[in-house]
Amino acid sequence: MSFAYPEVFFLLLLVPLILVGTILASRKRGQAWKKLVATRLESILVRSGSAVPRWISFALALLAFALLITALAAPNAGYEEENETIRGRNLLLAIDISRSMLADDESPNRLAAALAASLEVLDHFPNDRIGLIAFSGSAFLQAPLTVDHGAVRESIQQLDPVMLQQLDADWMPRGGSDVSQAVHLAIDTFKETGQKNNALIIFSDGEHHEGGYEEAAEAAAEQGLTIFTAGFGSNEGAFLPDPQQTDGRFRDSKGNLVFSRLNTDGLRLLARKTDGFYTSGSGRHFAGNLETAVERLERYELEGRKHRVAIPRFQWFLLPAIVLFILSMLINTPWQSLGRAAAVILALLCLPQSAKARLLPPTPAEKAFERGEFELALEHFDVEIVRSSGDRLARLQLGAGAAAYRLQDFDRAASAYSAALLSADPRLQSDAHYALGNALFKRGDHALQSADEKTKASVMKETISGWTNALQHYEDCLQLTPDHQEAKDNHAFVKRRLDELQQEQQKQKQEQEQEDQEDQQKQDGDQQKDDEENKDEQGEDGDQQQDQQKDQQKGDQEGAEGEEGEPKDGENPEDSQGDQSENEQGKSDREGQENQGNQGQPQGDPRNANDSGKQEGEPQPREGRPDETPEEHARRILAENADFQMTPLMREPKRSKRPEKDW
Repeated sequence: MSFAYPEVFFLLLLVPLILVGTILASRKRGQAWKKLVATRLESILVRSGSAVPRWISFALALLAFALLITALAAPNAGYEEENETIRGRNLLLAIDISRSMLADDESPNRLAAALAASLEVLDHFPNDRIGLIAFSGSAFLQAPLTVDHGAVRESIQQLDPVMLQQLDADWMPRGGSDVSQAVHLAIDTFKETGQKNNALIIFSDGEHHEGGYEEAAEAAAEQGLTIFTAGFGSNEGAFLPDPQQTDGRFRDSKGNLVFSRLNTDGLRLLARKTDGFYTSGSGRHFAGNLETAVERLERYELEGRKHRVAIPRFQWFLLPAIVLFILSMLINTPWQSLGRAAAVILALLCLPQSAKARLLPPTPAEKAFERGEFELALEHFDVEIVRSSGDRLARLQLGAGAAAYRLQDFDRAASAYSAALLSADPRLQSDAHYALGNALFKRGDHALQSADEKTKASVMKETISGWTNALQHYEDCLQLTPDHQEAKDNHAFVKRRLDELQQEQQKQKQEQEQEDQEDQQKQDGDQQKDDEENKDEQGEDGDQQQDQQKDQQKGDQEGAEGEEGEPKDGENPEDSQGDQSENEQGKSDREGQENQGNQGQPQGDPRNANDSGKQEGEPQPREGRPDETPEEHARRILAENADFQMTPLMREPKRSKRPEKDW
C-alpha cells in the first residue's frame, strides 16, 4: 500500500501531546473541587462516579483521530488502467457580423457585446464540442466542432469590430444579413456528426433581409436542432457608423442614412419552433438558463488514451474513524441527556414548514412592514442591506423594493428589484423579475397621469420604453417559473395598455403632422398673396413708365418733323433742296459704278455664287484643303473644335453593383 500524501502523517505527533495534556488536566480538576468543598459535605455535594467510561471515550476519540489522519494521507492499493472518455454535447455558436452589428446602442457596440456573451457561453461548457459560425449575407464555418476551446476562443477574438469596419470583398462574401442561411449551415454541420438533439446559439440583432425564417425553423425542428437566440440592440435603435464618410454615418446604395433597430420577431420564431428560448442580450442569467436547458440534450462519448489510475482505499480508514467518534460521544454522555436530545430532534422533524420558517424572530424591518410603517421599514432594510450578502441580501432587496412600492416611490422600488436579480436562487430571480415588471408599469402609469400637455409627448415615449422592459421581465419570470399565473395576467394587461398607448402616440403624431402641414399651407398662401400684391404694385409702376416713354417718343417725333419741315434760321430752302438733289445724284453714280464692276467679272466665279446665295447673319463654312476628302475635312474640323480631346479620357474602373440592403 502506498500513500499519495505521506507528509500528512506528521500530524500523528499530536496524539502523544493530546494524551499528556488530558492526563494533566484530569489531575488538576480532581484537586480543584476538593479545595471548594469541605470534607464533611463531600457525600452531599459531590457525586462520585467511575472514571473508566470517560477514559474509554477518550481512547476511542484518540484512535479515531489517528485513523482520520491515515485517511487524509490517501492510501492506494495498486493501480489500474482506464480509457479516458469524454462525455459532452455538440454546440454551435452563430455570430452575426453584418454591418448593422456595429451600431452603438449596445456598449461599446452590438458585435462587441455578442462576442463577450459567446466567450461566456464557452466557459460554461468546458467538456462539450463547440464550433463557430460567422454570418452576414452568407454564412461560413469559422471553427469546426472541437473540444479545443482555445482554438474556438481565438476564432471568436478574430471577429474584432475594428477589423470588420475595414472588411474588403475578399474577406466578406456578401453584405447584408441572412440568419436562415446560418441555420441551414448548422444543420449540415450537425448531420456530419451523426448526433441528434444538438444546439445552435444565435447572437444577432435580428436584421434580416432575405426571409426564410419559417423554412429554417421547420428544417431545424425536423433534425432535432434546438435553437437559442440572443438579441443585441435596442428598440430606440441607432445610425450605422462609417468612418469613410465625413459625418461618420453609413448610407445605402441610394445615398440614404441607415437606421437600425433590434428586430426580435424572427429570433423568437426560431426559438419557439425548436423548443429553445429567446433573451434580450446575454443578460446575467442567460448562461445559467442556457446550461439548464442544454442539460436535456443527448450526450456523446469519445474514447481517449489509456492512463494509470490509483485504486483509492481511504474509505478503509475513514469509515472506522466515524464509527469510533460516534461511540466515544455515546459512552461519555448520560442516558437522560440522550433521551432529551432525541425528543428535541423528533419535535423539530414533526414541525410544519411554516413553523420552521419562524424559528428565527422577525427582523425590525419585517415588524415595521407588517405594521404598515413603510418608511421606517425602508430605513431598517437599508441598514440590514449594508451588513448582508448572498441570498439574504437579495431577500432584503425584495423587501426594500416592496416598501418603496407601497410608498409609490417606483424609481426606488425598481432599483431595489434590479439589485435582487443578482441572486443565484432561481426562485428569487423569478420574484424579482415579476416585481420589477410591476414597478416599471406603475412608474409609467403614474408619469402619464401627472404629465401636462407640454411634456406628454416625451413622457409617453419614456413610458413606452418602460412598459416594453416590463413585458420583458414578465417573460423572464415565466421562463424561470412557467406556472406563474400572476405574471401571465399582468403580461397580458400591460401588453394591451402598451398597444393602446402606441396607437395614441401614432394618432398624436399624425395630428401633429397634419397641423404642421396646414400651417405650411397657410404660410404658402400668405406668401402667394404678398407676391400678388407686389406684382400689382410693380404693374402700376410699369404702366406709368410706359406712358412716360410714349410721351417722350411723341415729343421727339414732333421735334423731328419740325426740324425737317421748317428751315433753320439763315438757311435758304432752295439751297437745301439743291444739296439733297446733289446727294441723290452722287448715290446713283456710285451704284452705277458697282454694277459695271460686277458685269466685268466672269459668270462662273465661285465668289459670285457664294455672294448671291448667302444671307445676312448666316455663318459661312470653312474652305477645305485641295487634297482632303469630305470625311477627312469633317474629321479635321471636329478635332479643331473638340477641346475635350486635348487630354486623354480617364475610364472609371468597373465596380460591382451594391445590393439594395448591404448592412
